[in-house]
Amino acid sequence: MPYTYIDDGTGGTLDDPESQIWYHGSPLLLEILATGSSITRNRELAIAFSHKPSQLGVADDGTIHHNGKQNGYLYEIAEPVSLGDIYVHPSINDISPNDPWEWLTKRQFKLKLIQETIV
Repeated sequence: MPYTYIDDGTGGTLDDPESQIWYHGSPLLLEILATGSSITRNRELAIAFSHKPSQLGVADDGTIHHNGKQNGYLYEIAEPVSLGDIYVHPSINDISPNDPWEWLTKRQFKLKLIQETIV
């Protein structure tokens, strides 16, 4: 699914490279994250992804906007994630090479349900 990224205009990054917490947002109730799934270290971005948007943007104040209409779930990856387990989403490399805010998994991961997300 293609996403549209709009720079937040503040010079800040969506990714937090110091964080060890990884999130996944989905409209599905899951226990295991499949290989090839998207993850991010940005909680608000994962919540937006849980609503299955076709477009996503970030306002000047850092607020994430999207057109998703589905309720969903926010998950935390429940085991350690190493750089060998993931790679930057190819479209993010083109859009935002200095701020890799969406990654894809090379293997399955256990998930911990954090909350239900309501549009």
